[in-house]
Amino acid sequence: MDRLLICPFKWITGLPCPGCGMTRACLHFLSGNIEEAFYYHPLFWLVPIVFGVVLFQKYPLVAKIYRLPFFWRSALFLIIGVYVYRMAAFFPTQVPMDFDTRAWLPRLFALWW
Repeated sequence: MDRLLICPFKWITGLPCPGCGMTRACLHFLSGNIEEAFYYHPLFWLVPIVFGVVLFQKYPLVAKIYRLPFFWRSALFLIIGVYVYRMAAFFPTQVPMDFDTRAWLPRLFALWW
């Protein structure tokens, strides 16, 4: 499963994106392994909330949430904050925040050095 699901950002740059580990986290959550889900991405629970708000925005209560700038700013703040923390704490050696030397840009730079 090493390269089964490829993040386009990581595939090109070799760097993990803010969502790296999200798929694995959701799969672990669905299989009942909550601890592993939080390990792979601590914001896996945010995806269904945001998806639900976007999907059900035609309902009055959800439409109010959808139109709240605070909701979107808070989600963005969480995503950026968790990404910065994970990069500082786990990059470049701990999965899923590892550096992919097989990515397109690192291989291109390796040709020049």
